Amino acid sequence: MDVIDLKILEELKQDSRISFNEIADKIGKTEATIRRRVKKLKEDGTIRKFTILYELNSKPKTRATVKIEPDFKDIKRILKELIDIEQITDIWRLSGDCGLFMKVEIESIEKFNPLIEERLAQIKGIKIVETCFITDVIK
Repeated sequence: MDVIDLKILEELKQDSRISFNEIADKIGKTEATIRRRVKKLKEDGTIRKFTILYELNSKPKTRATVKIEPDFKDIKRILKELIDIEQITDIWRLSGDCGLFMKVEIESIEKFNPLIEERLAQIKGIKIVETCFITDVIK
């Protein structure tokens, strides 16, 4: 993989429906080069699928991050329970003593405390360290 492949991936990441001609124009290569490279990226598994992001309702969501310290001897069970919570959209395991970092999307700010109190706090073996509401997405 080289810089050209990375530029192609960035264009596809922004819009997976972009045409090979448009990508070629943006990065200064031919359409045939783009087509060949995308085919290779798919074949070697770098590109696994093309997908879309969508919203079924246009109501904006309230987003927050939650940092927790799990009991690592029960991490598999804890992760399974966290994965089953619909409002948790992302879970990252952090290095060192940082624990787990999660992104949560809820319908409204009023539903945040019930999520914390009735779902997250009920999971045995975790300590909620920090919660922060996302006020603006920069990138």
